Amino acid sequence: MVDHASVDDIVAETFTVVWQRWADVPTDPDRRRAWAFRVAHHRVQHWYEAKQREVRLHRRLGPARADAVDHAADVVGEHDVAAVLALLPPAEREAMWLVVSVGLSPKDAAFVLDCAPSALTSRLTRARQRLAVVLAERVEQEVSR
Repeated sequence: MVDHASVDDIVAETFTVVWQRWADVPTDPDRRRAWAFRVAHHRVQHWYEAKQREVRLHRRLGPARADAVDHAADVVGEHDVAAVLALLPPAEREAMWLVVSVGLSPKDAAFVLDCAPSALTSRLTRARQRLAVVLAERVEQEVSR
């Protein structure tokens, strides 16, 4: 969900928070896992906010430099899963990623995203419907070639 250069920092920050708040960590292993993912989710949100501030700053300062490196294509290009998830709105993307890729239960994923389990299952349903349409269109295009 973030560029490769930031992954190690976000993981380190996540485990630092977990270590600092060890007394608050749930004792149940499933809840502990969800709690840690919630911390990571917040760290990723902070990363996105910082990136947005950086983009706004660059826009105000002038045109982008020609020698600037854009890592977004590398991140998406490495995994088909990332490319498919990129087709979804952010809330649905996060829900699918936590349930399908990470393997959290919908209840634990809802905890991570700080929403009701019913809201999370709605996001999953909408995401699956969107993906079914997009993937069906891609299959049709491949068959017609």
